[in-house]
Parts: sequence; structure tokens; C-alpha cells
Amino acid sequence: MIKILKRSEHGNINHGWLNTYHHFSFAGFYDPLKMGYGPLRVLNDDYIESGTGFDMHPHKDMEILTYVINGELTHKDSLNNERTVSRGQVQYMSAGSGIFHSEFNKGKEVLRL
Repeated sequence: MIKILKRSEHGNINHGWLNTYHHFSFAGFYDPLKMGYGPLRVLNDDYIESGTGFDMHPHKDMEILTYVINGELTHKDSLNNERTVSRGQVQYMSAGSGIFHSEFNKGKEVLRL
């Protein structure tokens, strides 16, 4: 059964540069009743301030899908890929046996993904 969660029911952590809403338990938000949906483990609604982002960090054994709602996301990874994804575009990254990547908002507006 699909349950619709109101935004007020999402886990919210505001780091200043990143304001994130977690649909499922992730990072600093834990709710044993929200551990994912089938193989889907993380579903976040992120707002990233201009000029900020995630420094290079690792992932392994996962598929990462990013949909840009507003703004621009600049991705760089350890396979020498670099790309900017804009509003309405989707980025897919397979972490496979391991990858490092960074994600930054180099635009002038708040990035929502």
C-alpha cells in the first residue's frame, strides 16, 4: 500500500547551506517506520544554497538518480566525468564497486533536487 506523507512528516535537517527533507530514515534522521520502499533506500528533497555543495565523497553498491527541480547541479567524479545538470534534467550514476563524486551549486539561485 502506498502512503502519502505530508511534508511535515518528513525528517528535516537544516545545515544552513543544505536544507534537506528525508522521506525515509537517512543520515541524522531515523524513524524505524520509514526505512525505505522495497529497494529504494533514500529519497530526499534537497535545497542547496548558491556557491555550496557536497565535497568529494564515496559511494558503493548503489544506483543514484538525481532530478533537478530548480537551479543547476555541477557533478564531478573520480572517473573524470564533469557535467552540469539543469532544471528538468535527470542525472544517473552507478556507484558499482565504488566511486567518489562531488555535487555543487555553482549557480546564482537555490538549487532544489
